[in-house]
Amino acid sequence: MKYFTLNNKALAFITRILLGSVIVWWSLYYLHDNKKVWALISVIVVSDPDFNAVRLTVIARVVNTIMGCLLGLLFIYLLGVTIWSLLCAIAVSVLLSTSFKKYPSSWKLAPVTVVIVMTPSVVENALPDQAISIALIRTAEVLYGSLVAFVLGFVFLAINKKFRKQKDSLVTGPQTEDGQTHD
Repeated sequence: MKYFTLNNKALAFITRILLGSVIVWWSLYYLHDNKKVWALISVIVVSDPDFNAVRLTVIARVVNTIMGCLLGLLFIYLLGVTIWSLLCAIAVSVLLSTSFKKYPSSWKLAPVTVVIVMTPSVVENALPDQAISIALIRTAEVLYGSLVAFVLGFVFLAINKKFRKQKDSLVTGPQTEDGQTHD
């Protein structure tokens, strides 16, 4: 009984995550973003060997990230940069994300995003303007990392389809337009 196998799917997955991480790291480096962590995490969280899973994860991540960010910004604006505004934003994000029937299944990302965008400002006693800037930058990092993972998933899907098509044509031989094979 095998407990460990290294196959092409695993190698493609590793390549996709590493390539996404390199793209995110260097592009954000050139944009002078010193806190690349949320973009890197998003590349890893969103990546999957199955493109359909990538697509669903990106949708869930974008919806929850935007909702978490908007609630974080709203509570910073309404209640200031305090632990109480953070806790209220978490509570409201949980309430909203669990109240809609068709809300993405990974609803926990909304309150997590609230924590991601608000906690640094609360811990550092940042001014509201600084807190809003931090929240927007972190949200952009999450969305950017998700976009990179999505694009790489799409590219790998296209490459995989091309190789399958070539492999199939080698097995069945060349075909005419009506699907007949030539000898």
